[in-house]
Amino acid sequence: MMTPFLYVLLHLFICSQNSHSIAVDTISLGLPLSGDHTISSKGGIFELGFFKPGKRDKYYIGIWYKQLPETTVVWVANRETPVLNKYSSQLKIDQDGNLVILNQFERPIWSTNISSIGTNNTVAELHDTGNLVLRSDGSNSSAVIWESFDNPTHTWLPKAWLGRNKVTGETKRLITWKNHDDPAPGMFSLGIDPNGTNQFFLLWNGSEVYWRSGVWNGQSFNRLPEMDSKDMMNFGFVETEKRSYFTYNPINSSIVTRTVLDFSGQAKQCLWLESSREWNSFWLQPIDQCEVYSICGTFGVCSMNSKPFCSCLSGFQPRSREDWDLSNWSGGCVRKTHFECGDNNSVNGRNSGFLMIPNMGLPINSHSLTVKSNKECESSCLSSCFCTAYAYYNGCSLWNSDLINLQNLSNGEGKALYLRLAASELPELGRKKRGMTGATIGKRNSKKLGDEEFDFFPCWAVGKIAKGEVLALLDYRLDGNASMEELTRASRVAYWCIQDNENDRPSMGNVVQILEGLIDVNMPPIPRSIRILIDNSS
Repeated sequence: MMTPFLYVLLHLFICSQNSHSIAVDTISLGLPLSGDHTISSKGGIFELGFFKPGKRDKYYIGIWYKQLPETTVVWVANRETPVLNKYSSQLKIDQDGNLVILNQFERPIWSTNISSIGTNNTVAELHDTGNLVLRSDGSNSSAVIWESFDNPTHTWLPKAWLGRNKVTGETKRLITWKNHDDPAPGMFSLGIDPNGTNQFFLLWNGSEVYWRSGVWNGQSFNRLPEMDSKDMMNFGFVETEKRSYFTYNPINSSIVTRTVLDFSGQAKQCLWLESSREWNSFWLQPIDQCEVYSICGTFGVCSMNSKPFCSCLSGFQPRSREDWDLSNWSGGCVRKTHFECGDNNSVNGRNSGFLMIPNMGLPINSHSLTVKSNKECESSCLSSCFCTAYAYYNGCSLWNSDLINLQNLSNGEGKALYLRLAASELPELGRKKRGMTGATIGKRNSKKLGDEEFDFFPCWAVGKIAKGEVLALLDYRLDGNASMEELTRASRVAYWCIQDNENDRPSMGNVVQILEGLIDVNMPPIPRSIRILIDNSS
């Protein structure tokens, strides 16, 4: 009979022959896993060991497909607590029978944490389904103590389940990685309705539902009728004494497939294509990336017409440039410059104003206010230190907190959002032009200009604008050196600013956007007061 000492020596010899894989599918007491050593499922489908997802030296215990050319991780144990040295860290069966990870200081950083095992005679076994099972190594070896299928991370494998544990009351959910390089839990999750309806929810921050599958009718979910075809998958609902859950299995056992909740907030059904040696996403929800709730975080804007989808509002920058560069936008954006509330007379650039942003899907959680004009709505926002933006559409809407779930709409359904910024963040060029325009109109009220004489400059100027002779309005000292396009915009917006009806006058944000060329401006109507002066003069 082989002594325990000789058994350990034999185990070490096997490890030395192959630095990447131990020829067993279990981890048992006294035989830990460390460094580059791995275990494989009996059929060689899955492999378990330490892996490093990014460029930084942070290691995790994970399960991945063994035979695929790229490492596709389907489960992670210590997703929030990586180790820094995989050679001095261990995955082992502890003295109490639990499966634990010890870091380089021999401190436990992760455990199966089952309190009533009653024996240390346990083994951890990796199955061909990708399920890691902790079971007794004694006479009742089929009794499962703990399994990874009951503790999913971001991937749902065939024959695994997502549902409710009736014993503990827990709802098992997929939770996305933070980004490509960090398996820590992200902001999005996928699970069945905890209130008991048999349907799937996609949630932001564990609370905000942004997609529903519809209720299961025995064949498919009522919002996913394409599941009736069963061309590739058998999908079913199972009710037992301990669980109620959904599971699925491919029709053809040779199909390699997985359901993954991507850190983009989209649920994807992926199929391995051997011909191209890559994963193909043949189903995803929601289809539109911008339908994912707060995909761009606070003060971030999602647009389907840009790559990447997310950008920061003007005057804002990414909260974490590192996360942003890894396509994790959920941290959102922060102000470049904070404004001083109530300092409207300040000349040091710290007072605030508004920038008009067109074509926006307005954020939720607004506060409605009854006012009569856009100007009153703007003043109401300025009077509150907490107001971050306003919109005047079918009434006045104010936002008194961070703006989330912002979308740029190109289908004509968007509205104008007026974003509050420090004055120093408002376009300097626009403010300069606006000042020049006002000064020109103010000074030229009555004088001779070349061969033409006029009593009131605005009356004379409106005729020139209507005829397209805007160069006549230019100060003679500039010798005609000006852009016709810029001069036309400036002269037209000047007359919009003196419209009789206050609601027809553009806000400061509009003026800036027009002068910057971001918004087209049409020829304004002649104000009634100017029309009367023209008629009287005639």
